[in-house]
Amino acid sequence: VELRGEALTGEMRSELAGELPDAKPAETRFEARRQADRAAQRLGNYLNSQGYFAATVEPGVATGPPPQPYLTIEPGPRFTLSSASIAYVEGDVEASAREAAKAAIELEPGAAITPKAVLGAETRIVNGLQAESHAYAEAAPRQVIGNRDAATIAVTFKIDPGPRVVLGEVEYGEGLRIRRRALDVLVPFKPGTPYTPKLLDEFNQRLGATRLFEVFNAQLASTPSGTTEDGAEIRNVVLTLIERDRYTISAGGSFSTSEGAGIDVEWTRRNFTRRGDVLRLEAVVAAQERSLEAEWRYPHAFGYGRTLELGARAGREETDAFDRESLVAAVALDIERNPRLTYAFAATSEITRETDALGERDLQILSVSGAARLDQSDSALDPTRGWRADVRIEPGTVVGDESANFVSTVGQASVYRALDGDKRWVAAARMRTGLVFGADNTELPTSRRFFAGGGGSARGYAFQSIGPRDDDNQPLGGRGLMEATAEMRWRRSDNLGFAAFVDGASVTARDVPTFSDMRFGVGVGVRYYTAVGPIRFDVATPLDPREDDDPVQIYISIGQAF
Repeated sequence: VELRGEALTGEMRSELAGELPDAKPAETRFEARRQADRAAQRLGNYLNSQGYFAATVEPGVATGPPPQPYLTIEPGPRFTLSSASIAYVEGDVEASAREAAKAAIELEPGAAITPKAVLGAETRIVNGLQAESHAYAEAAPRQVIGNRDAATIAVTFKIDPGPRVVLGEVEYGEGLRIRRRALDVLVPFKPGTPYTPKLLDEFNQRLGATRLFEVFNAQLASTPSGTTEDGAEIRNVVLTLIERDRYTISAGGSFSTSEGAGIDVEWTRRNFTRRGDVLRLEAVVAAQERSLEAEWRYPHAFGYGRTLELGARAGREETDAFDRESLVAAVALDIERNPRLTYAFAATSEITRETDALGERDLQILSVSGAARLDQSDSALDPTRGWRADVRIEPGTVVGDESANFVSTVGQASVYRALDGDKRWVAAARMRTGLVFGADNTELPTSRRFFAGGGGSARGYAFQSIGPRDDDNQPLGGRGLMEATAEMRWRRSDNLGFAAFVDGASVTARDVPTFSDMRFGVGVGVRYYTAVGPIRFDVATPLDPREDDDPVQIYISIGQAF
């Protein structure tokens, strides 16, 4: 369809051409006329949506052959806003709510006006009133008056504010296994609190975070339970809850050429004591490890966001660096300040028998620890933007065949950045460092030394292969750790993606690692995306190989590398 019109600028002509419907060249005059009519209606609507309310679009057909449909367009002036006001249909609106609604208009007189801008302002007004406790505020038909000669629009938003609402009691329903107290601690308000949508949204988020319910919904009761002295309605909050199955069995696996294959099986029992708690048992059978772990989590044991954890683990490890049998018991308190920031404090007791280059030793380790994590990324499983940072400090003492005191500090930061609007290309980087003070390398238990190399550290190198070696070329571990990774991720489709990466790591017997000791590996990988995260297949090669380093390492696991 040809566009005609003296008032059309080059930019406007280009915009309008982009809105034309696709059509094959017309073969008959009737077909050409139909194409012109369809295009005229579409471009008329488009001009209206851009604020050209007095535009004329005339369809026509030029003689051929072949017949050529065309539009003669006179866009006219772009209308501006002369005024915007609010008229309340009924009910009383307090001064603070009026001010909030007025501020939500966000339309300035003299600015170009479009239907989208008017509808957006109306939505903001209603949302602003709801945030001021008018839970049932809604828009009535608005009044829009146009002045064709002045090319202006005057808008009057007509709003039914509805009554103010304060929150009453929470109605839980019947037949729930979970105790009332475990649900009470999740309620983010007290009776008499003015309603806001944010409070109910937070309540629903807290219910979902428990992972105890298949269906959960907190909403206002359909009828008021009373009124306050100043005339506000009291509405109870009604919960709709359907509990999930109490038992879950899950399994996972991994494989690498240096660490071999491994599987883990996990059994979970939810609401074990009817306090919203979780009991978890996990068994791991791998080429280098066999272990059994039990963990009991009591969420919100000391108030919302304060979770008590009790855990025990028995296991045996057989690696190139050491053989170890251990029994560990721990108690921890996790504190969630907000969904982004968490703290943890723990006390751990470990009994271990280990054999390494220093011989066989029976040790007991007592330690306490504090940790903090700040997560500003957009996804826990597959982040595409933002960053994360965490730090952990652990002072402890060792008794038995060796005596020592130590302080271990580990910090890590990672950053993610999408390079395009569709988040198909993502650049990611990670830095991790660890330091141990107060004890020599030979005095530290193997569980408190740092090792590097392998799928979770520096790909391209064998597990634990980076760092100091003894006279028999066996890894010793160290007191200083430095790891760095850069990765480029490309998600080709919804299910398939690829990655290229560079990993580096350094382990030293000194308590301060240096970049001069870094050993690097490079590789590529394939990602198959599932609902629970990507399945990862990586191939890597070392850039600084020793004589005993293999030229290629392969890793298969679930989840991004970091």
